[in-house]
Amino acid sequence: MKTRLFGMMAAAIAATAVFAVQTRTWTQSESSDFEKGQTKGLALSSDGRLSLAPLWKDVADAGVAHLWCVARDAKGNIFAGGAEGKVLAVDAKGKSRTLATLEGGSVYALATGKGDEVYAAVSPEAKVYKIDGSGKSTLLATLKARYVWALVWGADGALYAATGDPGQIQRIAADGKVSLLFDAAEAHVRSMVADGKGNFIAGTEPGGVVLRVSPKGEGFVLYQTAKREVTALTIASDGTVYAAASGARTAATAPVAPSAAPPAPATGASGPAQGPARQTPPPPTVAVAPGGAGSEVYSIGPDGEPRRLWSHAVFTVYALAVGADGKVVMGTGNDGRVYRIDTPFTHTLLADSEPQQVTALLPSADGAVIGVTANPGKVFQMGPGIEKTGSIESDILDAGGFTYWGRLRHEAELNGGSIKLEARSGNLERAQSNWSPWTLVDPDKGERITAPAARYLGWRATLTAAPNAKSPVLKLVEAAYQAKNVAPVIERIEITPANYKFPASSLTASSASTALTLPAIGARKTTPAAGVTSTESGTATMNLDKGWIGARWRALDANGDALESKVEIRGADEREWKPLKDKLKETRYSWDATGLADGRYKLRVTVSDDVDNYPGQGLSAQMESEEFVIDNTPPQVEGLTARVEGNKIAIRFRAVDALTPLEYAEFSINGGEWNSARPTTGITDSLTHEYIVEADKPAGSEYTVAVKVADGNDNVTVRKVTVH
Repeated sequence: MKTRLFGMMAAAIAATAVFAVQTRTWTQSESSDFEKGQTKGLALSSDGRLSLAPLWKDVADAGVAHLWCVARDAKGNIFAGGAEGKVLAVDAKGKSRTLATLEGGSVYALATGKGDEVYAAVSPEAKVYKIDGSGKSTLLATLKARYVWALVWGADGALYAATGDPGQIQRIAADGKVSLLFDAAEAHVRSMVADGKGNFIAGTEPGGVVLRVSPKGEGFVLYQTAKREVTALTIASDGTVYAAASGARTAATAPVAPSAAPPAPATGASGPAQGPARQTPPPPTVAVAPGGAGSEVYSIGPDGEPRRLWSHAVFTVYALAVGADGKVVMGTGNDGRVYRIDTPFTHTLLADSEPQQVTALLPSADGAVIGVTANPGKVFQMGPGIEKTGSIESDILDAGGFTYWGRLRHEAELNGGSIKLEARSGNLERAQSNWSPWTLVDPDKGERITAPAARYLGWRATLTAAPNAKSPVLKLVEAAYQAKNVAPVIERIEITPANYKFPASSLTASSASTALTLPAIGARKTTPAAGVTSTESGTATMNLDKGWIGARWRALDANGDALESKVEIRGADEREWKPLKDKLKETRYSWDATGLADGRYKLRVTVSDDVDNYPGQGLSAQMESEEFVIDNTPPQVEGLTARVEGNKIAIRFRAVDALTPLEYAEFSINGGEWNSARPTTGITDSLTHEYIVEADKPAGSEYTVAVKVADGNDNVTVRKVTVH
């Protein structure tokens, strides 16, 4: 049986469904299927593979809302910078302390020296501090910029800063003297890394370009992204550049072509000499809220070929790193996720962290990845091993009604590990309470679901790693089920107007002069303006055919079963129902009523879902129509007389119909035009009417007077009389 409740659906639509007795399956095998569930300790690939996630460990809580950057020294100490000028230090044993609290804003950039020193840049005052192992900080340089987004060591041993307002790369010598290496002609050089060949790779905002800048300050655009801001960069060992970009870039934010700039004269800690004052836009959004229009990640090969690897319409990528396995790992905002790009076509969600943004990533040689977050500001370690166990609790299946459960099968690669499946059921749309307990789905017992029959079903899978730390891979989970049959319902029967029939096919064309369009069942019939054809949903068109009559009905089935109908008729003075039509697929029927005597009748309609159920398991519903009239006999004209009275002809007659009220009466003199005859009551609305009509006498001495009378079923009679 069908499992969705189809609301107010006609049986004619339900008849197109598959057999209801066929076992239905609820299959989850796509990434979008598994994303609807709740996972813990599992990684999910874009091609729908669930496996154990890398180990996740919270290393330190910075006690501030945001951490923006992370660095590591030669001894394995980790340093993180963030809001309120805070620099956090975490030693190799995981013990954390506040190394320094700097003045001038938030720490957006860090670099470690060859000794115990740490270099930190604060913004918006663009100050660069040198911090020794004891936590003592010394102001090294103040740049004439507002933001410092990255600190990178150059091949010449100097420290280079990527700045914003203006977007430049500035050189900071060991003595704090600052000089200009490169002006990007952009508001911000938003990200920067060294390529190992003496060059810098930089990303800008608002133009969204990726540049290579030589040690001489010569710039070359490697790629102009489709986004506004290049938020993160990283380089693989083979020289491939990976860039993340976000935000919508419009024509107004198109970049100015970058050009090399000669080094400015050294001016010490006060910063480089600057040209005329320039107007700069506000800084780009950093890790606190999405920049809009989502993100894209690109690779730029050693030969310069660009390629888009990943995109998301909502998430913003704030961090990139190349892991020990050579695959790119990225941290996102909006939902604090960590992804791994596996191929140019597939990726894996490794972690969905509690913080809202993953703002920086730092790979380790042992395969671990160190990262920092915002909202709240924390330091975490992912890997190098995987979780021992992980689980997924599925989304809920709504079977639409009382349902029996069958087998819960799965497809997987165990790799020496194991997968345990459980199921539970209930009759509340949320599995919060008062559902059945989780029960094991035992492979040795045919993987049968032992949860009680109900409307809703959920399953849970628990993955356990192999002794050699390999993860099983879950590919598919499929639940079989069959809803309990529910009897159909007939909501309404309507008798159609006389002298019309339904076409043999709903596609049969009808001319406007011989067709009748019925309103939707239950709707009041209205007379449309001339030339207007109703297209209301649920309408039906009938063709003119004298003596025919019909009926239509609305039936539905909660299981969505296909329905068949039987139509029977019985006269008002009869006891037994006579069959008109059986095994009717449509919810309408018309027949030639001239084979039945005039009188009052009722129809009985029986609908059954036998066709979609096992033999003997079908259910039915029955309804009788209101009484209706079959009238194919024209009215009688009695006492027709005509006589000349001066220059007038006086016509008198009486019209009588046995069953149907009269519709109209007309008269004609000598075969001329028909003229309406008004009854003595003034209104034609009864089975019997008297008529007294005066007409102008035409020329001549003999006159033929004809009268025509019709009833409401278009039965017409004509009588005549001759007067001298």
